[in-house]
Parts: sequence; C-alpha cells; structure tokens
Amino acid sequence: MDQLNAAQAELGNKFTLVASTGVTRADTSSSFGGYKNFDTSNRFRYYQELAVSSPHVSTSLIKLGLSLTKGMHFDGDPATDVEDFEIWGQRVNFLEQVQTLARLLCRDGVYLAQTCGDAQSFQLVPLLMPAVTLVSAEDQIGKSSTKDIITPPVLKIVVNESDASKRTTMEIGDVIYGTLNAWDGVQKDVMKRDTYGIYGTSLLDPIELSIRNLLNINQGYVSFVQKYGNGRYVFNFQLLERLVEQEIISVDDAQKAIDAWLEEHKNLKQNEDIVGAGMSVVPIDANGSLDVMAFKKSLETDIQIGLFQSLLSMGDTKGSTYAAGYVSEEDRMVVLEGLQKVVRNVVQQAINKRLKLLDRTEDTVWVEFDELSKPTLESRDVLEWYNSGVLSKEQLLKWGGFPVEGEQ
Repeated sequence: MDQLNAAQAELGNKFTLVASTGVTRADTSSSFGGYKNFDTSNRFRYYQELAVSSPHVSTSLIKLGLSLTKGMHFDGDPATDVEDFEIWGQRVNFLEQVQTLARLLCRDGVYLAQTCGDAQSFQLVPLLMPAVTLVSAEDQIGKSSTKDIITPPVLKIVVNESDASKRTTMEIGDVIYGTLNAWDGVQKDVMKRDTYGIYGTSLLDPIELSIRNLLNINQGYVSFVQKYGNGRYVFNFQLLERLVEQEIISVDDAQKAIDAWLEEHKNLKQNEDIVGAGMSVVPIDANGSLDVMAFKKSLETDIQIGLFQSLLSMGDTKGSTYAAGYVSEEDRMVVLEGLQKVVRNVVQQAINKRLKLLDRTEDTVWVEFDELSKPTLESRDVLEWYNSGVLSKEQLLKWGGFPVEGEQ
C-alpha cells in the first residue's frame, strides 16, 4: 500500500485525473416511478431508498441475507466457551444481527458497526452510512475535496464530517469493518472525495438503471389505466360516418344522434350487452406494438440476477424442469458460499471483541454456517450406507425424511 501511495504522489494530479474518469449517471432526477425525493447526491441514502422501492429488490436482499447466514452456529474450544456463546447468541438474537450484517454488506458494499454492552449484553449496532466517512489521515477530515485519492489503511471513522459542531471521530479498531469488492474502482465518499480500496461495491450499482426503468414501467402502466380506465370502450358509429360523407345528414345531426345514444347507455353495467346497428365497439387496452410485459419481465430478471437470485428462488417455476432448476440453484449456491466466507470473516471481528471482554484468547471461538451447495442425497445412496453399516436405523429414517420414533 505504501508503494501505491508513493506512486500516487509521484504521478500527482495526473493519477487523480485518470482514476476519477468513469461512467456517470445521465439521469440524476430525484422523482421517478411514482416516487419523489430520491437522494441521488448521497449514494448510501440512495441505496436505502432503492432497496425499499420494489419487492424485487427488497425481497432479494432479504433472501440473500437469510441464505448467507443459514444454519449459523458457534464452534471452538473449549466447549464451555462455545456453550456460553450459544446462550448469549440466543439472548441478544445475534443471528438477526448477522443477517442484517450480510444484507447491509451486499446493499452498501461496506459494513460498519459499533459494539455496545458488556460481555452478556454485547451487540452490533450498524452505523448510518449516509453520515459516515472513512479517512486515512487526520488532515483529510473536514475537506470536501483533495487532489489525492484516499487509499488504505483506514485510520479514522468520521460521523457527520460535514458539520463540525456534530462531528464525531472513532478509531478504526473500535468498530466492525468489512467491505465487498473494494478494489473494483475509484469511488466517491459522501464528501465527494475520490477513494480507492476503502468502500466496497454495492450490488445495486449495476442494476440501478434497471430498478429505475422498472419503476417507470409500473408507473406508466398505472397511468394508462388511470387515464383510460378498466372496461372502457371506443364506439365507432360507422353508419353515421357514411351518412355524413354522403351528405345525407349534417355533422351536427350526427353528433346529436351520438350524444343521444351515449346518454341512453351511460349507465351500462357489467354483463350487459351493447346492442347497436352500423357501429363497432372496441375495448381499450394496453396491447400494441410494444410488449410492455416482456420488457418488465426482462427488467425483473436483471434485478434478480444482480442480487444473486434465480427465477426459481423468486417463485417463478413456469417452464423450468427440475433438472434445469437444480443446476441453476447449485451454481448460485456455489457463488453464495464465496460471499458467505466474507460475512464470516467480518463476524469474526465481533466474536473476538467479545472474547476480549471475557478475557479469552482470540479466535478460540468462531462462527460456522451450513454448506449451501450440499448435494441432494438419493434414497438408494442412503439405503446403501445403511446396509453397509455406515448409518443407523434412526439416521436412515431421518435422512430419508421419515419421522424418527420419539420425535414429533
């Protein structure tokens, strides 16, 4: 890292200029898709708002957090410490705190949390990222722009940096800190300074445009229905049109006839027939040359893929065979296990802090999760293991999905 900083100092402004060049958002409007006041100037607050704007985003993030923490339990030595952690974890609902960690890490690309309480009430309290900045030197605090890119190592956590009267500074060792893909590119913090390797990459960044387009498509369809209503019709009085063309009747007389017919039928109820001569009735709908539903489905799929979900995991099984679905899910679980290891490393920071409070050695207790890509066991494999003495009768019944005697 010293070499990177040295190279940066040697290249000066040229390095900053090259590193800062990147893709920018063309549409920075704060109102779209039926929502107002999106904060597009603070990316962390923008992530929060995008995450709750559509169930395809919020549900995917919730499922992601639940999947990554599946089967969480403690392990280590001695067993008495592990038992103490299990009891403490249930008391403070540590599983929910880790699920939040996994969800926020994927949403924001970075996770920062304070620890509070003694050894028995120890908890993680996430910091509000829209108000948090990370700096690598004391003289960077309070400056909205610097000629150099801020790079690791991170030394200080600053809360409310833009307001000197409310500013709070913490040491990096006093918080739980984790990132996801922090080295993918140069990023701006909430003070508009360029950083590299400090903040992680949010999973929402590549799909932000898809989320905006999906919200706009939904709002556009609703606006169409509001404008034209449901069950409305276009009445084309063809006979009157021909009579006017042949100058048999005047336009005014034709309009009077139309008005009289509409007045007579203005209270038409459902399941009542429209009867007329020399006229056609066409219902108004959204069908046309543009397939809105296909485009909407495409946007939803983009969002699901970006958040490591599949059509099968989101409840869409139409047109999918079991084999295809299994292969898709198996591949997805392998990817999630990589994320799971990142989450486990961040959680270990919290466990070590509690071990210190207990006056125990660090890393003697750790957290484990269930393997997500376990192969599905077939009945013949289980029976073969039972016949060869590898499994007991109780294990055979349990692994085969049958109730074991004495269990409810």
